[in-house]
Amino acid sequence: METNIAALVEKVRALILSQSADELIGLIDDLHPADIVDMLQSLDDSEREAFFRIIPVEKAGEILGELEFEDQAGIIDSIGLSRSSQIISEMATDDAADLIAELPADHRDQILDAMNSEGEELRGLLRYEEDSSGGIMTTEYVAVKADWTAEYTMAQLRKSAPDVHTAYYIYVIDAADRLVGVISLRELVIADLNARIADIMDDNVQSVHVDADQEEVVQMFQKYRYLALPVVDSDGVLTGIITADDVLDVAEEEATEDIQKIAAVVPLDKPYFSTRLRELFKSRIVWLMVLFLAESITGGILQKFSDTMKSAIELTFFIPLLIDSGGNAGAQAATTVIRGLAVRDIRIKDLGRVLGRELALGLILGCAMAAVAFLRAGRVGGGFEIPMVVAASVFAIVTMATAVGALLPMAAVALKVDPATMSAPLVTTIVDGLGLTIYFFIAKAVLLGA
Repeated sequence: METNIAALVEKVRALILSQSADELIGLIDDLHPADIVDMLQSLDDSEREAFFRIIPVEKAGEILGELEFEDQAGIIDSIGLSRSSQIISEMATDDAADLIAELPADHRDQILDAMNSEGEELRGLLRYEEDSSGGIMTTEYVAVKADWTAEYTMAQLRKSAPDVHTAYYIYVIDAADRLVGVISLRELVIADLNARIADIMDDNVQSVHVDADQEEVVQMFQKYRYLALPVVDSDGVLTGIITADDVLDVAEEEATEDIQKIAAVVPLDKPYFSTRLRELFKSRIVWLMVLFLAESITGGILQKFSDTMKSAIELTFFIPLLIDSGGNAGAQAATTVIRGLAVRDIRIKDLGRVLGRELALGLILGCAMAAVAFLRAGRVGGGFEIPMVVAASVFAIVTMATAVGALLPMAAVALKVDPATMSAPLVTTIVDGLGLTIYFFIAKAVLLGA
């Protein structure tokens, strides 16, 4: 049943005001952290500070991990070094590392020093790139030895499970801590108590390298449908795991980044309302200027063919129609191919097949649109020549635009550039210039015989 956030806020405020710690703890104990986060958004800074000072550090760490960084930073600043270091120690290590990494260097070192051994563990995680497997993994997992029995493993699991991020999978390591197998919790529970782990584990365990890009991790989760994926170093040593909830965050982040790139916006690393106006300006102005300068080429093309336009003023009526048709066709092809590349439906080796399919599709689309364009141009007048020029141009431009829209993202992959940068606005700008050139060359050939 959905929590009544407004009523919850009033109860929490009253309990904070009366300093009823036991009642406040009892109230939030059965609530999901996401509901508590919604409630915290309605509290002012002093109420949030009081809330995090009252509740147990274990619960506080769980809740703090659900907040946006700006809210996290505000809370740890207000509650002081000692309390904040205790709470961060209770967070999942991957969430704690993400928080610590965003703090100013001096504040970061103070908190890590106050956390003692947990701080050293976080320092180890911070050396990995933010968008790598190491940057998103947690070091809380269950590892056992192959020569243990199921009964002994169950006993060890009871001791360690409360302190790990997930115990759905139990990883098997050798004497050098290298990953050699995996067993699910279900398989362990139903196994004979005297059975050796080596006899019931799956030694064909999928893992990801600690330096692998987070996009690769998302693709592996999509392929294998795991709840968690082990992370190993170059020697095969188990260094951590990545869980499904972390991958959901990464998938959302990657999708947001691609959408922004497709719209010709430099990706933002903060939520919209947490981003300053200056940063929003910087994220958009670069590509806008590039596209603006590129579009200025079309003015030169119009000037070059001014004599052709003077000979048949009706040609100017169809310029918006033609460049819009080409831009739309190119954008459709580019978006389709970029998405295919992102989910690995399309690979660079498929260049020939993709180009062939899109050319065939462009020819079909061009024919259909050319027929409509011929009828539309015939209503303007100018004899048979104008409709023929417009129809032929639409056919050629749509075909060209579809091929360009498919080719540019593939070329980007070959050049090791993110294909999302070959966005719809960029494709449209290129197609505009090529489309106008095609249009006026056809017009010149048909109307002026040259």
